Amino acid sequence: MGRRRSLVVDRIMTDPNNRGRLFRRCYGTGLAIGLGVVFALVRWSPESDSVERRVAPAQVRISQAEFGDIIDRLSEPEGYFDTDNFITNETSYQHVIGKLTRDVDRGGVYFGVGPDQNFTYIAHQQPTLAIITDIRRQNMLLHLLFKVLMEESVDRYSFLSLLFSRRRQVSWESDQTLRSTLELVRSIPPDEALLQTNIAMVEETLLEEYELNLTDEDLEQIRYVYRTFFDESLSLTFSTLGRPSSRYPTLEQLILETDLDGERQSYLSSEELFSRVKRFQEENRLIPIVGDFAGPVALRAAAGFLKERGLSVSVFYASNVEFYLFNRPGWQDYVDNVRSFPVRDDAVFIRSYFPTFGRPHPLNVRGHRSTSLIQPIRGFFDDADAGRHISYWDVVGRNN
Repeated sequence: MGRRRSLVVDRIMTDPNNRGRLFRRCYGTGLAIGLGVVFALVRWSPESDSVERRVAPAQVRISQAEFGDIIDRLSEPEGYFDTDNFITNETSYQHVIGKLTRDVDRGGVYFGVGPDQNFTYIAHQQPTLAIITDIRRQNMLLHLLFKVLMEESVDRYSFLSLLFSRRRQVSWESDQTLRSTLELVRSIPPDEALLQTNIAMVEETLLEEYELNLTDEDLEQIRYVYRTFFDESLSLTFSTLGRPSSRYPTLEQLILETDLDGERQSYLSSEELFSRVKRFQEENRLIPIVGDFAGPVALRAAAGFLKERGLSVSVFYASNVEFYLFNRPGWQDYVDNVRSFPVRDDAVFIRSYFPTFGRPHPLNVRGHRSTSLIQPIRGFFDDADAGRHISYWDVVGRNN
């Protein structure tokens, strides 16, 4: 521990990528508020939805000890899916930002799946709490890596420098465009020694500061994920096992995508949006767990966790997971799992539709294989009760 901690402290004191670390430790120790205190505030009125909207998101902080305990309590054993889960392939993911911010009140609880596209939705929706699950344990470990790197970063450029283990350049300014920031990152050569130092820092933070129950296999998986970002940088693409090859977008292309008005809305597109996610991570309000949408533990445990604290879901990002569940034995289990959640009246799904069987979605934007959709959760329940889910199209083809 001593040698590793010495490495970390030396790097904190000398590397401008990580000036936030000492502040974070003091801040976390002095100001973190336990869940019991925070959620006592939420319970002060029986009208939980309205109270939830009055409680400022910044008031919810979860201690480091609680963070690890919640992950363990809500997770279930991992399952198998035939992809690595570093980045999405949904180029349309920003197309729903305008509707999301117009139709859904801020606050509430965000429930999601998959990697970092969740950060963009969280940055705009500003939930009280976020729970992100995936059938792959790798996704939970990926989010723990993101968490540490965001907490270490002073800005979005230092986050990218840490993510790819590139030395920060003094020429960057916070008002630089997203494209010029990515060009600067791309121009800097990878640094193997810095990667090894960063890996040591991540492991030290997760094991000794957060005291998470990570196995040697978990740590090896984190190293694998981190090295993949190091090796492939902004050229990283979605990868599958045993499927026909496809032209997937690069990480750089995904970051540079836009909303329907042509505006870049990624969590990396501005310091304001990045700082929202960074603060969210520092307050331990993004909880990554392992769970199957149709599994017996994770979603039910998450629903019970929210009910105990008087919190309700406002956004459920399902990606295209429903496609793999529909007309299979797990579909009804999934419906029942979602039904177990407390949801607000304005709660929505964010879904991603791919024309796997050749039928285009009427909301598809030309040039994008995926179509991102916002649809009401209560409407989903109504359709399920009425037996209207005859085909997968009945789920994603809903008009409102």
